[in-house]
Amino acid sequence: MSQPSSPIQTALLLRVLALITFPLGVVVAALMERSVLTVAALAAGMLVTSWVERFRLHRVAGHEGYPQVTGLLPGFAIRAGLLAGLFIVCLGILALFRETALARGVGLVDAGLVCAVTGLALLANGISARIAGSQVSAVMSQFRAGFPAEGSAPAGEGPGDIIEGEVLDRD
Repeated sequence: MSQPSSPIQTALLLRVLALITFPLGVVVAALMERSVLTVAALAAGMLVTSWVERFRLHRVAGHEGYPQVTGLLPGFAIRAGLLAGLFIVCLGILALFRETALARGVGLVDAGLVCAVTGLALLANGISARIAGSQVSAVMSQFRAGFPAEGSAPAGEGPGDIIEGEVLDRD
């Protein structure tokens, strides 16, 4: 795999990493034969990561207050369903090769797995957002540099006037 050549490419790769961390966490939970409650906790971690990103986008867009919470319950249900489906498929494949017995409760291993996966996703999203923010500010500064500063030449005193798209010289 080639190394990313631009910061935007790095930011996109970090976003992809953040997207695949939760399915990989479910695969690891299935391989470790952890409880089904771990899948629900991973879905909750996925929802927390999504909510943090929603806050970040809400702030970047210039809105004050908090984003609406109307989609939290359906979002959790969809995430839990998809992660549970992946968990079941992984356990089915695992059961073909050996006997499986899931853990009966949630332990420190489960909490560590959920915290590590959620933390990795939040870290990747945070770094990606900083890279993208710096790139956007660099583009905006270049864009602004192409235009004269407001008030540098009052109207009618510049090198010429623009009338209907044509620049007319004063001479």
